[in-house]
Amino acid sequence: MATESKSRNEELNRWNAEHTLDFLYGNAPPSAIGSLAVVLILAYALSSQVALQTLLPWSVSGIVIGIFRLILWWGYQKRKESHLLKFWLNSYRIMTFASGMLNGLAMWLFFEGIPAEYQLLIFFSIVGLTAAASGTHSVDLFTFQLFMYPSCILSILKLVSYGKPTYSALSIMFVFFVLVMGRVGRQTHKTLKENFKLTYSMHYRATHDNLVGLFNREEFENQFEIHLPLTHHGVAMLFLDLDNFKPLNDTLGHQAGDEALKQVADIMLRSVRQDDIVARLGGDEFVTFLFLDDTKEVEKIAQNIIREVNALTFPDEHAYTGLSASIGIAFSQDNNVSFSQLMRLADTACYRSKEEGKNRVTLSCIEPPQMS
Repeated sequence: MATESKSRNEELNRWNAEHTLDFLYGNAPPSAIGSLAVVLILAYALSSQVALQTLLPWSVSGIVIGIFRLILWWGYQKRKESHLLKFWLNSYRIMTFASGMLNGLAMWLFFEGIPAEYQLLIFFSIVGLTAAASGTHSVDLFTFQLFMYPSCILSILKLVSYGKPTYSALSIMFVFFVLVMGRVGRQTHKTLKENFKLTYSMHYRATHDNLVGLFNREEFENQFEIHLPLTHHGVAMLFLDLDNFKPLNDTLGHQAGDEALKQVADIMLRSVRQDDIVARLGGDEFVTFLFLDDTKEVEKIAQNIIREVNALTFPDEHAYTGLSASIGIAFSQDNNVSFSQLMRLADTACYRSKEEGKNRVTLSCIEPPQMS
């Protein structure tokens, strides 16, 4: 079941990527608004202590970064397509790095030559935002590091540059803070990823067949209803029922029967296209739907499945080579067809394949409604 295992790993990776982005962008509004608030508070507090030509560009940069993060959040809500996952993650990382750099630069631009209470305000704004980022960004550890290291390392270097014992001691405490926050970030990341894995496992068990790893009937119908409105092609439902499966179980035992079902599931996955959906309905029945306009193409796929099922062997002292497959295909050029209608027609076509001698394909087409 190498194909099914690879497919499951890909699905788990996609699940993690999607939920990571949902977590990051779900926290984006409060995170961006919080950063904007800090920028405005510092700008107001420092307006009487530092030169306007230094404070204004820094403040405007912080406001622009915050607004752009909110625009990104709005865009993500509108377009969450799976092919854009890298774009949304990299965009979030870039904005997070810019925000971290802005915080670190506050130490270099404003810290020197102002009263201690204002220095303390800058210091604690950086510490507070870093602590908050451990909760909002650590789902993607690299994103958290992109914020923490520019903020904190620039601050540590500035403190060290003074060469005074008080500032040196403060820089050492800042180093301890970075180490602790790094550990907190790693632990938070690990916990969130374990939660994602657990929820995926629960979702997988609820939507997949336990034996062969394909979708179960309920999820198959759900996937059909999701994909059908998105296609501009016809739709074909392929219904497969194994021939002589009971004799295989009786001859070689249920373990061999289970292995046969797994191999058939693997054949189905290999035979269809990557975006097509395959499911096990139960027993020795399998089904898939394909969005295409050419019935010859789906018949070719069905014939290929039959050839591969016929080629299955079960070496044993009671060798068995009688396994085959009967397939029924229901096709409609109109994608307004219902799931139940296609399934019923494909099941009937499969039954005709059985009646006409098994190990064959029967195609039934739903005629489009006549225009009056």
